[in-house]
Amino acid sequence: MLKSLIVLAVILVQGVSGHLFAQGAFGFEIGAFGGRSLWKDRDFQIGPPQVPTGSPNINLNFAYKDAFVYGGRFNLLSRGHWGGEISYSYQSTPLTLSRQNFQSVELDGGVHHFFYNTIFNLRPYEKSKLVPFVTGGVGLAAYALSDEARANAANPTVYGIGNLRPYEKRFAYNYGFGVKAKLTSRFGVRADFRHIFSDVPSFGLPKESSSPAQTVLPIQGKLQMYEASAGIYFHISKGF
Repeated sequence: MLKSLIVLAVILVQGVSGHLFAQGAFGFEIGAFGGRSLWKDRDFQIGPPQVPTGSPNINLNFAYKDAFVYGGRFNLLSRGHWGGEISYSYQSTPLTLSRQNFQSVELDGGVHHFFYNTIFNLRPYEKSKLVPFVTGGVGLAAYALSDEARANAANPTVYGIGNLRPYEKRFAYNYGFGVKAKLTSRFGVRADFRHIFSDVPSFGLPKESSSPAQTVLPIQGKLQMYEASAGIYFHISKGF
């Protein structure tokens, strides 16, 4: 999966860079950002054979806690209305599996996001001091659990839900918008808002099992997160 993502990013970068190098003028940016993640939780049900025949299905909720997120972005080969951007972000946030009238399962961990995005600037990149933009891209979400969380999950006296994997990697997608403000020829600030989604991580738990004793996680659809952030960037140009 990671190799496929790298190949895709290289192809996209080469496509943008070939066009811009041919025109002889482009810009780079490198910067850092911080912000807040806003997660959407997911409801699902567990039925037979984990639930005895004739009994109602078990309603469960899968939720990540909203958390502070931080990371960096490398904006490459921007010119005119088009550019590309590589980004990485991380947030420390627990995963909670909850059921009404029962103890919740809370698993400490974190979420890494890696993306390559195409950017469309609503004003020419090299000529405007205030540059609003829209963006979208593909990447990788890496969902992690701490050693303590995995030990608690495996311990029958704590949660007893089974042996969980330390990482789950999923293809992820994002789109959003933002604005950059150039304060000097080399320095600027920016604000971004993104909608990020991927398949739900299961950490090795199956979606279904014929064994009544097996813990399952039958969640369908996408896990979604909204991210609002602000940051700074340093600008390097060639040929402007």
